Amino acid sequence: MNIVDLARVRDEELVKEPVGRPSGTGARALLESIMAEERTPVRRPSVRRRAFGLAAVATLAAVLVVGVPFGGPVTEYANAAVSLKTGGNYIEVVINDPEADAAAFTEAFRAVGLDAEVKKAPVAPEDVGKLVGPVLPGDFPTGTGVTITHEDNCASAWCGKISMPVHYTGKVVFGIGRPAAPGERYATPVSMSPPPESDPLGGDKARGKRVSEVRTDMERLGLKISYLVMWQLKPDGSGGGYNVDAEHIDGDWTVADVRKTASDAVEVMIQAGPDVPPNSLPQAPPPPAATWWQD
Repeated sequence: MNIVDLARVRDEELVKEPVGRPSGTGARALLESIMAEERTPVRRPSVRRRAFGLAAVATLAAVLVVGVPFGGPVTEYANAAVSLKTGGNYIEVVINDPEADAAAFTEAFRAVGLDAEVKKAPVAPEDVGKLVGPVLPGDFPTGTGVTITHEDNCASAWCGKISMPVHYTGKVVFGIGRPAAPGERYATPVSMSPPPESDPLGGDKARGKRVSEVRTDMERLGLKISYLVMWQLKPDGSGGGYNVDAEHIDGDWTVADVRKTASDAVEVMIQAGPDVPPNSLPQAPPPPAATWWQD
């Protein structure tokens, strides 16, 4: 049942005979108390989990019918484009129709209490219909972050869970992947590992090769090449890096991975060897920042 349909109850329908008339003393009292209340903003749902009996569920349904039109957020919402369910600090997302208008997605996210906007984002063919982002341009609570978990065996276009700070009240911009135009930069680079069998540039096939070998393959296919050099700075394997121009790249260095950034461009990720001190190479300008969420 669509929650929006639950909210479409007119006053005259509540007093019809026999349909719509409260049939018990308790039900009549509940209806009268609801209709007598002032239309005050509805509080956000509590994040505490509770168990409800059938009577309590019926009461919640009645309150929901009255509450939704007054602007209060709900914990579940579904339309033809997407289905959402919120928990203590997460949102479960099921994308039903990735080709639906962005306004339908925006409607759903706002219904569950987020100051959200949804836009179509350019992506690789394998990411069409998937969730991109979210981008959070507002103030972010210190020490918090956003985690997206994709669920396998999804019967819809995309299923997953977004974990985000409970008290984040800023704007949220989500993207729904659309096919990128030829040469248009992807909203998110695509790891080419594992690669298609016919792809000579796949991450597994390129990983461990010399830069000069991979460069030859890419130039033969007419692809634009950028380089990202990384240094392992900590014992756990984590580190950092930045973009470096081709003139400062040694052809004997080892390729760590290859990512596709557009239909005609790739980024070669290089693990700097022990003979290359951290941050010792001239830094190239970073690639253009994604702007799909600002358009």
